[in-house]
Amino acid sequence: MSLDNVLVEGLNKGKIGDARAAISTLAWTNGLTAEPEPIDTFVEAANRLSGADAELDHHEKLLVALGRHGILSDEESMALHAAYLAQQRG
Repeated sequence: MSLDNVLVEGLNKGKIGDARAAISTLAWTNGLTAEPEPIDTFVEAANRLSGADAELDHHEKLLVALGRHGILSDEESMALHAAYLAQQRG
């Protein structure tokens, strides 16, 4: 079983552990970075026009990349993001 499968299996069972480390490890093992992609220019413009004032941090950008590349399902991404935000709050 690959590291990706172990981390994703943990997400599916609600056993995330250190969300920040899980996000970084999944991105690193899949060769993904938080660098902007061409679609991000459009997304940022749409956010500004809608009045949304959301700035993603490095790990949240990695989560977006993991979702875009099919590494995480929407449900897995949301679970990991929720765990990450909970950890950020302490």
